[in-house]
Amino acid sequence: MNILITGATGRVGSKLAEALIDRGDHVRTLALPDDPNLDQARQTGIDCIVGDLTNLTDVRRAAKEVDAIFHLAALILFQSQARQLLWDVNVVGTYNLFEAAIQQARGPLRLIFASSDQVYPSRFAGYRPTDENHPRQPYTFYGLTKLLGEDMLHFYAKSEKDVTNTIARFSHTEAAEELIDPHGVFSGPTFYVNGRLKNLKESGSSHPNTLTLIKLLEPLASPDEPLLLTYDQYGDPHYQELVDARDIVQGLLLMLDRPEAIGQSFNLTPPTIVSLGEFIPYMAEATGRRYVEVQIPFETGKCYGSSAKARALLGYQPKYTLFDMIDEAVGRLRKSEEECFEPRQD
Repeated sequence: MNILITGATGRVGSKLAEALIDRGDHVRTLALPDDPNLDQARQTGIDCIVGDLTNLTDVRRAAKEVDAIFHLAALILFQSQARQLLWDVNVVGTYNLFEAAIQQARGPLRLIFASSDQVYPSRFAGYRPTDENHPRQPYTFYGLTKLLGEDMLHFYAKSEKDVTNTIARFSHTEAAEELIDPHGVFSGPTFYVNGRLKNLKESGSSHPNTLTLIKLLEPLASPDEPLLLTYDQYGDPHYQELVDARDIVQGLLLMLDRPEAIGQSFNLTPPTIVSLGEFIPYMAEATGRRYVEVQIPFETGKCYGSSAKARALLGYQPKYTLFDMIDEAVGRLRKSEEECFEPRQD
């Protein structure tokens, strides 16, 4: 198959591309000219078209005569000043992609769209575990762009001949090695004091809860980048739902291969949610990093999705827990350090 993956230079897209190439598919992507992973993508065997989703001419070159599209590329930003950029990339870019692909299709076209649990909306869903029947009620502009992307996908599948669609909804997704990076885009604000504090300050929010949390964290920030164990207003540790990128790839491949996926939406979740009361001390011991504890005196919401539908219809079986990911990341780091210090044999 000729398959276009938008976002093929990212954490999920790169692993998906490798899996598809290994089984004999031709993979193409559209990548920005300054993408730092562009050379690596080409070395992997991805046909890289340089351009921008917001430029219809670029998109037409990338989407020409493909059999299937995994639309993974999106901006994930929550600052109010980013709304125009989110609209341009996530909404206009999605429109450009679907229009260009349909106009140039040489036969049946398969569209798989990476959405988000933000459409439910994630941490503030009406019930947990949250399944695909939950009303879509996003509370962030990013979540709104994903809802609009889903609606566009449904429109084209209904209005165009030989176009089929599937939606994948997932929340925080990481590669194992990212968890131990205190400056990671997701791991920093999730697991580290300094990263959470930086994220809050950069949000520009003047909401009282944001200001309270900044005040709680500022005295705890430190150059040694301590881990953060948070408790809710009742003194119970928060929990974390985070999916390994490899489990997301497993789910996406099943959506492409299984006819049961056509016309459906699926949550892709990890094997289990994890209490930070267990995980943060485990991560601290594994990495040799200290942690601090903070009780947050207000509701911060909880992500807890159900992948029962994907398990039942597709055979989705996520494998990697947060503990597995930490063990793997630390093991790789130690092996790399040992190799760096091995004496040379001349």
